[in-house]
Amino acid sequence: MGVFDHWHPVVASSKLRQKPIGIMLGGKEFVLFRGAGGKIGAMEDCCVHRRARLSRGSVINGKLQCSYHGWQYDTTGQAESPGTPKLRVCAHAFDTAEKHGYVWMKRAGAQAVIPEFDLAGYEYVCARDYMVPAPLEVVLDNFTEVEHTPTTHANFGYDLSKMAEVRTTVEQSTDTVRVINTGPQKKTPWVVQQLAGLKTGDIFTDDWVTYFSPVYTQYEQFWNDPKTGAERRDRYRIYVFFNPIDQDRTELVVFAYLRARTAARAAFIKLTRPLLSLIVHIEIVCDVKMLSSLADKSPELHGMKLSRFDRVLGLNRDRIQSIYRGESPTSSVSVPTIQA
Repeated sequence: MGVFDHWHPVVASSKLRQKPIGIMLGGKEFVLFRGAGGKIGAMEDCCVHRRARLSRGSVINGKLQCSYHGWQYDTTGQAESPGTPKLRVCAHAFDTAEKHGYVWMKRAGAQAVIPEFDLAGYEYVCARDYMVPAPLEVVLDNFTEVEHTPTTHANFGYDLSKMAEVRTTVEQSTDTVRVINTGPQKKTPWVVQQLAGLKTGDIFTDDWVTYFSPVYTQYEQFWNDPKTGAERRDRYRIYVFFNPIDQDRTELVVFAYLRARTAARAAFIKLTRPLLSLIVHIEIVCDVKMLSSLADKSPELHGMKLSRFDRVLGLNRDRIQSIYRGESPTSSVSVPTIQA
């Protein structure tokens, strides 16, 4: 398998309307368009005739028309020339689907399944995407360790003076990596405490599992009263997908949900959804800004002095290599010594 053998959420369904959209994934350019009956077509963004960008064309009568010579494509990639009607060619089309408010794409015929979201009892908060000027491995590194949360994040994270108290457990299977982190919540503004249902000093648990077909992480975030151990009213469930745009850029597609324990709480979440969405957005932007400013964005691990929070870096790379990119697992990733 390779990158294109996995389903990727590539564009919000609401953005794909009457005009075609050009995207990039895995270093290649693609065009998406809605054809007859709203069916979505996806193919390389290059006309088979004279290599014009199809994303500059128009959708006419359910077909994508190239702006250069008027060649038309249906959603299966079948093309016809108005000037040479007997000429029939076929572009390489990709499979598409719509789920969770996004258009997903993979190589035609590849055996893959769109990830399911377990959302029983959860209310929708937001779905957003972000472009990060850093490679896939480097971006995933940031999103699968919590040592940066005291100084990088605005609201959610651990108290820097008590980072030594944070317990981190790593579990792995052949195709997943799970990390469970527990420790004191750092100082948080009052308004965020009220909206998110937490308090400064709470025991914050950030429990996530990373999958590799495609590469995405499911986060379970919740807080407990440090005295009684009772869980606070809210629990976040966030899915972050990591789309490698090219060797130097990664797109994040973020789906955020919040558990509603009662009907009244569900109504409150719906009422305050814009503010809750803003809180999630602020946290992600903190990550994006930090990743953008890195002095060295190479995925290479040698030369780094890694801590106990960085144990997952090598585990993630092994699975990106073998599961996601479909490369030989014999060339295992070498990880520097990790200090306890």
